[in-house]
Amino acid sequence: MPHIIYGGLKYKQIRHAIYCRRCQDTIESHYIHDHKLCLCGAVGIDGGIEDGNSILGNFSLMEDRSMYCATIKENNYKLWLPEEIIYDNFLKYIKIGKLQIKY
Repeated sequence: MPHIIYGGLKYKQIRHAIYCRRCQDTIESHYIHDHKLCLCGAVGIDGGIEDGNSILGNFSLMEDRSMYCATIKENNYKLWLPEEIIYDNFLKYIKIGKLQIKY
């Protein structure tokens, strides 16, 4: 399952979604081989929250709407990764040309 390590905690991806700035559609992939395109066809998403999930299309037209959560085992407390951290991680992968979140 894809994840982001931040502040010493492993945040697991629980939602794989993107927003298209052109048609203002939010699309979400729920499982492997669940390929979705936005209404205008400019961006796409596939793979759910499984390893190998991907985003497709023009990166300048999309915003990451994925969600990541870490659970503290002692008290089952859930911590949600801030939106700006997800956005920074998304931009980092665009700059190095990778289409996938790190695992």
